Amino acid sequence: MEHSFDIEIAAEYGIECAILLKHLYFWIKKNEANDENFFDGRYWTYNSVKAFSVLFPYMTERKVRYTLEKMEERGLIVVGNYNKSQYDRTKWYALTDLAYSILQKENFHLAKTSNGKDANGEPIPDINTYINTDNTLDSKESNCRTEARRCVEAWNSLSEYGIKTISRLSSSSQRYQRLSARIKEYGLPSVLSAIEKVKDSSFLQGKSSGKKAWVITFDWFVLPNNFPKVLDGNYDDHPDNQKSDVEQGNQKWKPASKLAADEWQ
Repeated sequence: MEHSFDIEIAAEYGIECAILLKHLYFWIKKNEANDENFFDGRYWTYNSVKAFSVLFPYMTERKVRYTLEKMEERGLIVVGNYNKSQYDRTKWYALTDLAYSILQKENFHLAKTSNGKDANGEPIPDINTYINTDNTLDSKESNCRTEARRCVEAWNSLSEYGIKTISRLSSSSQRYQRLSARIKEYGLPSVLSAIEKVKDSSFLQGKSSGKKAWVITFDWFVLPNNFPKVLDGNYDDHPDNQKSDVEQGNQKWKPASKLAADEWQ
């Protein structure tokens, strides 16, 4: 089995880091292609340190653990735990924007695999092995998902303002389709700007009155009639807009219809 790495990445971060970074990128892109393991606005892959050392026999478990810790410290990966069992300590890994920018110059092709084996016919231990080889990511679809991921990350940053976060966004869901439509219609910068405006609106945060108030949700935000009003600042906190359109009765707000079950997977 042959392993390869980028020389420039190895020179900057070390050979072990370059090897593991490419490996993680490979499996995360596979999961993105299959729309699997998407949590908290990112696609993830998982593996144990022991399995890594088996896959890369020239790295001891200690070396693997040390390299992964250094990659996290240098902002190349984030580490999480999305295991179904609370007793399962297997770590999950996602790449940061820094890592994607570094890897962007490399044109990694996702080789077809079968029966849990890599392109060289070697088994891949203790890692997600199902791959939909019929679906390859073209650049356009990949870009759409990257933009959606950035929007989810921006939205989830509103949690400190009492806004409910998104744990999963399936590309087949109505939620994803509506978000993609807003990005296509207004552009990614405008969508991110509209999300930022939630921070400046007591009404959208449910803090405009003493009684229990309505709080904006992502599904309400991406509706075609609601999004432009947020973007235009109709709900911003300023003297001329102390009451929102909803409060003034200029528009009767209706909550978005209940999402299909697959949107909350």
